[in-house]
Amino acid sequence: MSFHSNSAIDTEALTRIPLPAILADHGYGIQQTGPGRFAAESPDHAERLSVSRLPDGKWLYRDQNHQDNRGNAINFLQAHGASGFREAANTLSAYTQPEKSAAATALLNDLDHRYQDAGRDELQRFNAEIPLNRFVEAHGWTLDDKESTRAWEKYRSPAGDSIVISPDKNFYFHQQNKDQDKGGVIQFTQAHVLNNGSLGDARKYLRDFSGDKRPEWKMPVQSRSADVVKLPQIEDRKAEWQTLPALSSKSIHYLTALRGLEPETLAVYGKSIRTDIHQTEKGGTRQGGELHNVAFAHVAIDKDNKPVIAGWEKKGPGKEKAFNGFHGHRGIAVFKHKDFDNADERGPDDIGFCQKMILCESSIDALSKAQMDGCHPGDVYVSIGGTPSAAAEKSLSALIRKNEPQEVVLAFDNDDAGRGFAVHMERHLGKENLKFTMPYFTTRMEFPPKGLKDWNDMVKPKAPVQGRAREGGLGMGG
Repeated sequence: MSFHSNSAIDTEALTRIPLPAILADHGYGIQQTGPGRFAAESPDHAERLSVSRLPDGKWLYRDQNHQDNRGNAINFLQAHGASGFREAANTLSAYTQPEKSAAATALLNDLDHRYQDAGRDELQRFNAEIPLNRFVEAHGWTLDDKESTRAWEKYRSPAGDSIVISPDKNFYFHQQNKDQDKGGVIQFTQAHVLNNGSLGDARKYLRDFSGDKRPEWKMPVQSRSADVVKLPQIEDRKAEWQTLPALSSKSIHYLTALRGLEPETLAVYGKSIRTDIHQTEKGGTRQGGELHNVAFAHVAIDKDNKPVIAGWEKKGPGKEKAFNGFHGHRGIAVFKHKDFDNADERGPDDIGFCQKMILCESSIDALSKAQMDGCHPGDVYVSIGGTPSAAAEKSLSALIRKNEPQEVVLAFDNDDAGRGFAVHMERHLGKENLKFTMPYFTTRMEFPPKGLKDWNDMVKPKAPVQGRAREGGLGMGG
């Protein structure tokens, strides 16, 4: 239809006609640059237009080189041959017909598909071209060499925050139970560089880091070789450990009332558990007192290749969240049933024979899993203390050689980090299985049911308990 001189013109409707379709019919090259945003270039390359769709559906354009060349579709047609407002309106009226309207919609859909495909290609290029460990170093994060392995590198921010990176997968996850804080270089940029910035802002930021613009990306971060991992100097802290008191009523309350462990479970695995008492200072009106943290002994291999108590994992309730700490060096926490070497209970042929060895991320998870499984005397439960470390791997190999389990179960957390740990340990144990000094054993993975993060989630009280501590700290378990 066309507008006669005495007919009313619905200008609002005409300005909602997709402007990219009008520009395309005039020979302009069109490219979508964002949600509701487009770039258009004239056939003679004289005009470079920015085109936007406003929230109310109206379309506007502006010439990047000529400030006066801007407006809506009517203004565009008037500037490009229409003799006046009514002629421009008559030209636009054709786009209100079904055939033209369908063609305009199809053009917008095609441009959007191309934009989405280009965006996905760009995001994939960022993940492929930008090594995440180099990128975090460029933003002030430093490698924690002692806590890193060949498969996982642990980094700390200047503020003390920590993440773990798998260089092979260019993937990271957070170490403080922030389950949503994980991903690749894009998610890291949004969360830690742009302070929860948008995807669009992250894309703009990362364009300066992709490609071959940063030759230093190819430089290795560690001085260690790919095959040799430096181990910390392990000291024997057995005498120090023996000075710690047994489980107190306060530490037992934490494990039973807040974490759901049964007294019988603590009784059969109590050899590896003590209380680390911390004296709090007086301040203002606050009286000093004692914090009774639970201590789980960690065994590691010293310079003489002997297993020693290298330190202990500490857990306890805090004012706002669960307390996590460590004293000494990490290795593995080993929980053997009190009747493991009891001939009267197991029979003379089973003494020292391990049926299953179950690996968990934390000591409380290991005890929770043991409790769920029925606390079998022939099974040994092990905590790797969070991220698999070189010291933990070496200690675990020694433990397997000594106890010769038939099966090693990888029972880590039911999240991306836990599954990553399981894959890493499966590969490590597969290599260990080939060594002639190692007994043959099978491995399998087992995770908590869907909807639960770790094994303690299956036993700890579900209803709120007065004074109950909220769990925190993936790296130290829970």
